Amino acid sequence: MGNEIPRTVRGFAETLVRIGVVTQEEATAALAEVTRLDMDLDEEYDDADELTFLLDYCDTGFVVPEKSVGDREDGYASLLHDAAACSGGSVVVDDVELLEGEDGDDILHFRRNGRSMWWRVEHTTVSARYMDLGAIAEGIGDLVPGDDDPRYFFQLDEDPRDAQWLLLTPGQAAALEEFGMPMADAAANWVRNRLPTAEPETSDWYREDDRLHASEESRRRLDEWLAPMDTALERWRTAHLPDDFPFDHSRDSLSALERLVLERFDGPAAPRDEFFEGAVRYVGETALRLWPCRWTYRYSDDDSLVFTNEPVIRSNAPDAFAGERSPDYELRTLVRRRKPGGLVSSLEEVGEAVDDYRQALRARAR
Repeated sequence: MGNEIPRTVRGFAETLVRIGVVTQEEATAALAEVTRLDMDLDEEYDDADELTFLLDYCDTGFVVPEKSVGDREDGYASLLHDAAACSGGSVVVDDVELLEGEDGDDILHFRRNGRSMWWRVEHTTVSARYMDLGAIAEGIGDLVPGDDDPRYFFQLDEDPRDAQWLLLTPGQAAALEEFGMPMADAAANWVRNRLPTAEPETSDWYREDDRLHASEESRRRLDEWLAPMDTALERWRTAHLPDDFPFDHSRDSLSALERLVLERFDGPAAPRDEFFEGAVRYVGETALRLWPCRWTYRYSDDDSLVFTNEPVIRSNAPDAFAGERSPDYELRTLVRRRKPGGLVSSLEEVGEAVDDYRQALRARAR
């Protein structure tokens, strides 16, 4: 297609119509507006991304400005509403509020179809109009229609400033890339529009929400890990722990476990044996008793991603706040560095994340 359709305004319009991004009527009206500007519809462009201005006349997609027109909160609100409008009504945004934090680390709150969403946004410039383009690119997946709708957001050029974004199917994105558009897709969240039925802010609510959003394989592996938990821990206690070990899921027991692990593994690495797996289980179950958190599991074909394909502990808080810790990683770090005392302090950050979230809730209430 790239060799057959010229990189012209007219060619771009024809492509948008052919792949279903705009209607023929919308494209015709847009071309008429461009003609009134005395622009040549058949002029060839070396860079296809120079043609994205046509989308402004098609009233489709949205632009991420480098600076907001008013204050930052208004700028974020305008952007969120524009992104939601791309869904055709299936995504509704309201209750936008920017909570100012210390050192420029702010929190953006909004509701998406009734669900509270939170973004961490960093504002380090003197001007109160500049927005966090990185946070926008990372979080814009929260505005996709979700469920069985295959569309998600693609950035049509490489510069995040004044970037054009479209809600596209993968096929539409591939067609635009073939036309010559440099495509940079957003972090596409797997959005589910159902809300948990459990009481909000309880562990049951967060566990149910995890299952709504997790893949089938992630759910299966988590269930496989949790099912034998009590039996596996009792077997580990009987077979591997000394009689005087304080098996009470306390902070002191984690310190005792550190000493036991260092005595058992004197090399730079710990093997994945029955003792080590039991220690992983005990660390996680102790965290559940000490802080508001739960077990989670994210399956991925990409083994290079952090904390995938293993059970981890996650704070009972939205993603913008949630602390995540891998008991496996924490124990291996202990063996490698051979410095006791870090296990409890690292896991405490899981609870601190919940404290940060509750502080943000209080700030909104004020």
